[in-house]
Order: sequence, then C-alpha cells, then structure tokens
Amino acid sequence: MDIKILTHMVEQIEKNIPAHEEQYLRISEHLIKFWTPQMRTDLFQEVKENRQNYSEVVGQVVDDMRAKAKA
Repeated sequence: MDIKILTHMVEQIEKNIPAHEEQYLRISEHLIKFWTPQMRTDLFQEVKENRQNYSEVVGQVVDDMRAKAKA
C-alpha cells in the first residue's frame, strides 16, 4: 500500500482517538487489530526514516508496536 495513504490513515486515527496519556496504546491496539503485518512494517520503516515528520504520538505508537513484536 502507498506509504502516503498509510501515514494519512494513522494521522486520521490519531485525530479520532481522544488525546490522553494512553492515546498511543489505543492507536497501536487499533493498528494491530485492523492493519496487515505489511502495512505495519511499512509504517515502521517510514517513521524510522522520517520520525521528525510525525507527531510524538505516532512515534510512541511505532515504538510500542515494535516492542510488542519483539516480546
């Protein structure tokens, strides 16, 4: 899937989940449930290479999902 579409999707998910201290956990749960492994891998790679272009929350989402994948 086109990375622009994926990043737009995750930014829309972020906007629609209320901001609070566990927002990144709710977003990562959503991505684990509804995104394919390839979609998540593509997002990981994009955020890893261009983290400065994404919100702190999206960075936390990627960090959380990578940690869970390694566990």
